[in-house]
Amino acid sequence: MTCGPFLRIVAVLLFSCLGPIGAQAAAVQEPAPEPAKRLAIVMGNSNYQSARLPHLANADNDARRLSESLKRLNFDVLTGTDLSAEGFTRLFQEASGKLAGANAVLIFYAGHGVQLQGENFLLPVDTPDAQNLEQLTAHAIRLNDVIARFASRERQTFIFLDACRNNPVGKGASVADGLAQVEVGENTFVAFATQPGNTTVDGAGDNSPFTTALLQNVEIPGLSISDMMIRVRNETEALTLGRQVPWDQSNLREQFYFTEQQVLDPAQLSASLSRILSDPVAKEKLQVELASNDLQTAVIIVGQTLRSVEITPPAGPAAKPAGTQVASLEGAKQSVVSGLETLIVGKSAGEPDPEKATDLARSIQTELRRLGCYRATVDGNWGKGSVRAVTNYYKNTRRTASITEPTVELLGDLFLQSGRVCKDPVVVQRTKPARISSDAAPAGGKAATGRKAARSSKPSRPAAPPPDISGGIGIGGVF
Repeated sequence: MTCGPFLRIVAVLLFSCLGPIGAQAAAVQEPAPEPAKRLAIVMGNSNYQSARLPHLANADNDARRLSESLKRLNFDVLTGTDLSAEGFTRLFQEASGKLAGANAVLIFYAGHGVQLQGENFLLPVDTPDAQNLEQLTAHAIRLNDVIARFASRERQTFIFLDACRNNPVGKGASVADGLAQVEVGENTFVAFATQPGNTTVDGAGDNSPFTTALLQNVEIPGLSISDMMIRVRNETEALTLGRQVPWDQSNLREQFYFTEQQVLDPAQLSASLSRILSDPVAKEKLQVELASNDLQTAVIIVGQTLRSVEITPPAGPAAKPAGTQVASLEGAKQSVVSGLETLIVGKSAGEPDPEKATDLARSIQTELRRLGCYRATVDGNWGKGSVRAVTNYYKNTRRTASITEPTVELLGDLFLQSGRVCKDPVVVQRTKPARISSDAAPAGGKAATGRKAARSSKPSRPAAPPPDISGGIGIGGVF
């Protein structure tokens, strides 16, 4: 695979030289909060010494490329390639020394991995020519030990395994291809390059199919890890003609966004949207992407895949004066509003189109969800929950809630924001349906009413507890 699409993503993901977005940039002089500490351990083993373990040309490439990406995403990255058993030990010791204060840990491994007796092992490059299970596992790294060492209820842990290879010791009662499902640690997410028991391919390009898909999506702003893995799953399956279907297991306690701390240049976003709308092919692709993505993510995806709308980075790293910043933002807002009127609302005269109004409300709800301000159903119905989400958005951007109804101006303002604005999103509380008596209504009048009232005053039976399904539900399927 070539790296062109990924490099175009990198061009989009700019650390803003303009400071915080919007009016808060001019009004608020508070120092930026300290960024959260995020640790990554990235490993790739290609050059195995055993004749039973084939050379994997892409494994170390996968590790190096992902390390570069994670550094741009504000991770403290430890990278190890062609690790021996001792090399694994040293790398994990170094990582353990950096755990203090970390709120997220990511572990990526590309290389040979096997399951034996239902347990997964990562194989060092100095794994001997194994004739039996004892020889193979003598110096192997138990995946469960890695999870136990780094997973914690107090932080999110992410494990990506591009390691489901053919088993080198052949078939047997306790030997199987690929990797087995794991006991997920607390607050942990585990992703496999393919479904349990299946094998992966190294890939004919610069990276494996799974890592190629991961690289193409990990730096797209606004994608939660769940949404990102859906895209990775679909793209890996397409790249392998259905042979590989990535699988994952999770018991995370909240969503995670790789791009949470990144800021985009609003002027660049505005320019990208304008160029897309001026290109019929790009505009049609944007409308397709809007069916499954928020507006900002859809614009970035189309911008990275169509050269005619590719976003270019600013000329220099120096910050612009505040006056230029505000003027640039206002110009960007006007351009975005004009484009969105054509794209979503339309400019036809006459009575308002209810369908267009619903589309506008749905787009605003989706943008609010991208910013972490809305977790209710995105349905285009503008109710109290949507109004509270807008109010929460203004509160977190330290502005007065001037617009709480769905307008193109509000959508444009949300589109130009990046990162997670609301840390504690408003959740709509669903009202409980009224109890309906199952007793048949008697033919009488007041007496019947009295009997009903008497029955309704009795304490109700507690509802039966839900079935225990905690063991073994993964986003990729049910094990």
